[in-house]
Amino acid sequence: MPRQGQLLQLNWIRGIAALLVVAYHCEVTMLMPKYFGVSTFPLFKAGHSGVQLFFVLSGFVIYLAHHRDLENSRSAVARFAAKRFRRLYPSLWIVLVPLIILSFLGFSTRVPSSTDVALSLLILPVKEEVILATEWTLRHEILFYAMFVCFLWNRRIGFGVLIAWGLVGLPLALVDEKGWLIDFIFNNNHLLFLAGVGIAWLYVRGYSAGGPYFLFAGLIIFAVTFYFAISKQIPAKAELLLFGLGAAGIIYGACSMPSLNRRIGPLEEAGAASYALYLIHYPLISLLVKFAVKLDHSIALPHALYFVTILVVCQLAAVLFHHLVEAPLMKARWMQNLFVPAKAAAVTSSFQGQSPKIAERNMPAPSSD
Repeated sequence: MPRQGQLLQLNWIRGIAALLVVAYHCEVTMLMPKYFGVSTFPLFKAGHSGVQLFFVLSGFVIYLAHHRDLENSRSAVARFAAKRFRRLYPSLWIVLVPLIILSFLGFSTRVPSSTDVALSLLILPVKEEVILATEWTLRHEILFYAMFVCFLWNRRIGFGVLIAWGLVGLPLALVDEKGWLIDFIFNNNHLLFLAGVGIAWLYVRGYSAGGPYFLFAGLIIFAVTFYFAISKQIPAKAELLLFGLGAAGIIYGACSMPSLNRRIGPLEEAGAASYALYLIHYPLISLLVKFAVKLDHSIALPHALYFVTILVVCQLAAVLFHHLVEAPLMKARWMQNLFVPAKAAAVTSSFQGQSPKIAERNMPAPSSD
């Protein structure tokens, strides 16, 4: 059974979204002329929709976890920043450093500059991804966190800032040659974060009677958009918003149904390892497809078998990375006490010294992020 405050269905959605993205990258990589040059599973040409699902989910989770934080509180902002840092940066650096070294050794189409390296390590805006192609989503995530800090500091002003930040991008999307930085700051993807915040606002206020209907409507919108996105029959900007609308319905509906708040082993594992999968899958796919092409010259196997094997290897590698690297790093006492004042760290240590039952009774309910 879930502990108080947990929504286990969020892990299902994380796991499914991550697998969609991995399947998409596997499909487009195998399709490249220098590899197999033919489509293996055309269905997954719309797998990039997992990113839109992630963005809505991120907005939902962040609001849900922090809407009760004290307003105009430096300590609340510091805790938020520390949690976000611990969640994103250390694991990313562990993946980036080997990629940077390999790039300088010539195992890359382009050698990164010192600026490229610094901006990747700090997850700051760039015109073009050089080291880890999938890091662009993290850069939008960091920008969302910066906007959300305004909300934590002052609810009224922050709410206005968030709304303006999201809506300004709609008319700007019609403007050509506005510059990459303006496009980054006011990208339409940011509306998806706001959609997640909006459904979380409704959820915490108990407006959940129509949960099954929202889930059904969200699945229909997402599935129909997915179908037409395979053949690019919908304009990219409309596709993004439709996927976001469907994702909002799926997340809100699923979380409004207590019967779905149960533990399902494989999906729970996939969800827990979703960030690890996000970090390692793209370079791993590149390596595995190269190996599959060489193997195919000797043993002609169905391309679908290569595809499925690559997905399985990526998922297993992500689970190992999560259990052996990410989770121990997150749980390490020195990491938990990073950026925490000495007094608060001492309180945390006192809980850690208690028996599990006493500690669980005294500690607050775990947050959803």
